Amino acid sequence: MTLAVEDILVTRNPATGEEVGRAAATPASDVARIVGRSRTAQSLWESTPWSERRAFLERWRRILSRDADAWAETIRAEIGKPPNEAAAGDVIPTLDALRWTVKNAGAALADERVGPSWQRLLLTPVGRLRWKPLGVVGMIGTWNYPLFLNAVPIAQALAAGCGVVWKPSELAIASADRLQAGLLEAGMPDGLVGMIHGGGEVGRALMEAPIDKMVFTGSVETGRRALATAAANGVPGLVELSGFDPAIVMPDAPLDATVRSIVWSAFVGCGQTCVAVKRVYVVGDAAPWVHAFAEAVRGLRVGDPAGAGIDVGPLINEKALTRFDQILRETTAAGAEIIAGGLRMDRPGSYYEPTLLKADSPGPERALEGAFGPVLLVRGVADVEEAVAAANSSRMALAASVWGRDRSAAREMARRVVAGMVCVNEAVTPTASASAPFGGFKASGFGRTHGLLGLREFVAPQVLFERRAGGFRPQLFPYADSATVDRFLRFYRRLFHPRA
Repeated sequence: MTLAVEDILVTRNPATGEEVGRAAATPASDVARIVGRSRTAQSLWESTPWSERRAFLERWRRILSRDADAWAETIRAEIGKPPNEAAAGDVIPTLDALRWTVKNAGAALADERVGPSWQRLLLTPVGRLRWKPLGVVGMIGTWNYPLFLNAVPIAQALAAGCGVVWKPSELAIASADRLQAGLLEAGMPDGLVGMIHGGGEVGRALMEAPIDKMVFTGSVETGRRALATAAANGVPGLVELSGFDPAIVMPDAPLDATVRSIVWSAFVGCGQTCVAVKRVYVVGDAAPWVHAFAEAVRGLRVGDPAGAGIDVGPLINEKALTRFDQILRETTAAGAEIIAGGLRMDRPGSYYEPTLLKADSPGPERALEGAFGPVLLVRGVADVEEAVAAANSSRMALAASVWGRDRSAAREMARRVVAGMVCVNEAVTPTASASAPFGGFKASGFGRTHGLLGLREFVAPQVLFERRAGGFRPQLFPYADSATVDRFLRFYRRLFHPRA
């Protein structure tokens, strides 16, 4: 959690209250200057051969790998995750993503020949497609995966030849300082990646600065404000916003294995994961599933992740806990029944009981949308049509999953679900794929991170056409004999565009 006193930001361990990180807030008036420094460095970085950019990124990856255990400890202390969860969900996926970028960015951004094909008859020249860096990327970072969700877009922007100025979350100062220190140790050119600290005023100053692309990860409401600010300046945006992810359980799904998987997918990161499963639609009789989910949820071990055998840590801070509790109260008022949990825990730290809700109508789901914490809602549906309709009913569409033994049927069901990522008998972990693009539909965001499509978010296509000086060009004034041109055009149309 974070306290701001006289422009000093302090992060504290959400389990113990001990100070973890401290930083002075950047004056909003300094942000444009920091963007200018990044632009100066970027103009040289863009012309740096890929081999040198690649070597820098590889040095950074090796530094992150060397410090992997320290990173897991920092994330445990600042965010409240068990160390193994921090390593598996944050550190390792980041190393994999950087490895993919180092291995593939050179080929992905290489020039490509654009042949004229049949248009050769029109004397259309051969083109060369180039990928031009956009310039300076302004990035608003997030706290729940403070390495993975911040380092990967920074790495891909740098690979593409861009500079970056980023504002880490006020809830992850120690993690941000460690990330920036790794870049400096790797030999980052002076000013190429600028880091600024602060709250909303500093974030707005970054969005209003002369940046060339905006990257934002966070809530729908804040993301839309950032998009509006960037759009007013003609700046494109890449935004990964909230999820409210559904899981459809088919009648043939194995109960024990499915329950275990979904419970982990719901409560990993104390439910503070954008792709956490939040709602389950059981096709058929939901009663045995509700019973099995309740047993599993009650068995989760909650506590300070510094201790052994902890499954679920605290929420990030008291404010988040209070907001989460309020949403649960509204959800039960809308008709949800609390089957397990449902209370904040009477102990120091921002702990909340892992909560299982049961609903008999869509009303509670609408109330629960936006909850960022340890909760799972289960509702029985009559058939697959109702399941698909329910899954697609949310304004959010980040990820979804379908569970069943008949993988062909589950796969067909998955095709009908509207979401940026849909899994069969899996959830959450595929977001770690280094090569697959990640992002949402509808209110869950625009653009993609990771892999080829993520890399190309930071470049613009430029096509170069050329011909020899003085080459034959019959289209120039004065026009050639009109009868000859007319005969040629009729021939061309008959050859390539015949009438139906």
